[in-house]
Amino acid sequence: MRRWQRMDPWGVGQVLTGFMFATGSVLTVTTVVFAGRALIRGEVDVRTALGMAGGLTVMGVWLTLVLRMHLAGIYVNDRGVRLRHLFSTRTLPWSQVTRFEARPALFLGGPTSRLACWVRTTDGAFESAVQQRSRSGGWRKNNGPVLAVADFDQLLVRLAEQRAARGRVGGRFDSRGAASR
Repeated sequence: MRRWQRMDPWGVGQVLTGFMFATGSVLTVTTVVFAGRALIRGEVDVRTALGMAGGLTVMGVWLTLVLRMHLAGIYVNDRGVRLRHLFSTRTLPWSQVTRFEARPALFLGGPTSRLACWVRTTDGAFESAVQQRSRSGGWRKNNGPVLAVADFDQLLVRLAEQRAARGRVGGRFDSRGAASR
């Protein structure tokens, strides 16, 4: 399996960002079509052209951010685990992954009121964008999917199963699940 498979279930956040992306795309295409027609007819002066270019640039940045928010999550394939965040993507090979665990998400170096899915590797721990919903007050960061407690627990089980299956196939893990050297 070369294609990346999303492990966390889609929720309200993905539906909202999907709608925002679709609406923004239609708006951008409509603007480009009307601007193109006006340019062809010679109805656009320099000031209007610069305004359209600025507006389309803003729409491009906005659509990129909305798409990145839509795709934030945890993905797996035969090669490893991919952690997609709003501004970055990290790919960890299965040979380095030792376990998945729930720990408090970090915001500005301090813990938040939500648990996040962390990936433990031979090189350290990496926080994913996927978090567990929390009713307690305190700092929160909304940078990815926020799952119900049952869905979050199921995600951890599914990830452990994926890791175990990769360990059996590749033979790179010992009985404790640690990477063999």
